Amino acid sequence: LSVKMNAHDEVQRTLNPTCTGTSVIALQYKTGVVVLTDRVVSYGKMARYKNVSRQYKVNDNVLIAFGGDHADFHWLQNVIERQVLLWKRFDQDIGPKALHGYLTSLLYARRCKMNPIWNTLVVAGVEEEEKNNKETSTPFIGVITQKGCAYQVKHIATGLGAFLLNQAVEDEWRKKGENLSREDAEAVLRKSLELTLYHDCVADNEFEIGRVDANEGVVLGTEEKIIGDWSIAETNCQYE
Repeated sequence: LSVKMNAHDEVQRTLNPTCTGTSVIALQYKTGVVVLTDRVVSYGKMARYKNVSRQYKVNDNVLIAFGGDHADFHWLQNVIERQVLLWKRFDQDIGPKALHGYLTSLLYARRCKMNPIWNTLVVAGVEEEEKNNKETSTPFIGVITQKGCAYQVKHIATGLGAFLLNQAVEDEWRKKGENLSREDAEAVLRKSLELTLYHDCVADNEFEIGRVDANEGVVLGTEEKIIGDWSIAETNCQYE
């Protein structure tokens, strides 16, 4: 069935995303970045799709995680793949900073057209030219909001985690800073996810921790599960 639109018909945009992912947590350690996401895509408050990865390996140096609309990120994957192929024509691999800049421009342009991409993106990686020089090697974490606002950080929690977890991660970061080991960084993320479970009704207890390391490249995580300590419900006097 074809529908003809008149020239005066208003163009309709998506006002609310349909199937969404929630928080992304990323933390820089000594030689790389660890990224945690849960594995559920929700339809409103319902856990509609389980065992869905919200992390995407761009190449051996770049990993992207997303929150927000799942369909929009599928479209973004095609855009990113075209950019990767474009850089391959010049015998280069696109780096995290270049990809972060490109996606910032793309999301800002779509926002200016009043047709935003409903995603918050976390770009993690290590620049290829910095890998061999450990003294100058600096792992990269870049964040882009759906409005095209972009910034670079040492650690980040997006979605509802931005209100719940940034201070918890900041406290752990201040203890060791850039000397944080990968094992310590992953322990911080697992603790953060447990806090998310207690407060975020659309967060899931199945998760994965991916990483970008100067020595190992991109390593996608495997499915893990956390139960949490629900004895704390006894301290809540208003749950009834």
